[in-house]
Amino acid sequence: MSTLDTMASEQLDTHLAQLEERLGRDYTNVTRSRLHALVDRERARFAGARIHAFVPILVERAVRSALATV
Repeated sequence: MSTLDTMASEQLDTHLAQLEERLGRDYTNVTRSRLHALVDRERARFAGARIHAFVPILVERAVRSALATV
């Protein structure tokens, strides 16, 4: 039986996978493994968040910011 938390987590996984794909297209000079590590690092910051709706946007902003300084 799916719970709201399970469904939110699955949607978050999907959104973050799509985010990694977009980042991969935008930053062709960065390896996929590096992008994945950056996304995972930023996602971990929100592990205890009760609301996941804004996590993908916050993760994207942080990753793009990190990549802009490299």
